[in-house]
Amino acid sequence: MNFLLNDEPFELTDGDLSLSGMLHKKEIHPTRGMALAVNDQVIPKSEWDHYKLSENDQILIIKATQGG
Repeated sequence: MNFLLNDEPFELTDGDLSLSGMLHKKEIHPTRGMALAVNDQVIPKSEWDHYKLSENDQILIIKATQGG
């Protein structure tokens, strides 16, 4: 399956096609202040294990930063 992850092409060929599975495959560790949006809709962290990705989904990883 093909996706866009932060505007970059990404392919998952097998295994867990959930948001959590995608993060694991990309070796991205969920951190505090991190959010995921799929097709411009923020997905609650409580749903990441169960939210199944579909072909051509556009996934955006958002990380809060602190400034001053």
